Amino acid sequence: MMKKLISVLAVVASVGLFASASAQAAQNCAAKSAALEKQIKIAEYYGNTYKVAGLKKALAEVKAHCTNDSVLAGAQKDVNKLEKKLNKKREDIADVQADLRKAKAKGDARKVAKYQKKLAEKQADLREIQQKLSQARAELAALQK
Repeated sequence: MMKKLISVLAVVASVGLFASASAQAAQNCAAKSAALEKQIKIAEYYGNTYKVAGLKKALAEVKAHCTNDSVLAGAQKDVNKLEKKLNKKREDIADVQADLRKAKAKGDARKVAKYQKKLAEKQADLREIQQKLSQARAELAALQK
């Protein structure tokens, strides 16, 4: 029983990763449909009826509503969302840098350490957002070809 549960969890995790990669790599509606059909077969193989039902519903939605224009619009929406997130993170970093300067000017070592840690975290977040944005822009460019 435990062995089966572990293998089912491994498949669910790999399907989740595959779905994420497929969604990012999908350049058209046919690719989305093919990815969903593959996931349905995997879920059927493992007897996951709830997952099969959800995937079949998603496949029906793709077949009913997906167009290459909608895929392109979705990719553009993702780029816009990430650009806004990037700008917000830059503003947050500027605020923390200002707080850090004030703490240094006052000589408050505790607050300096606090703001340095906060700044490092926000800069790491910024790099992650920049990476996602670069990927989203590349995907959008590939769809526009």
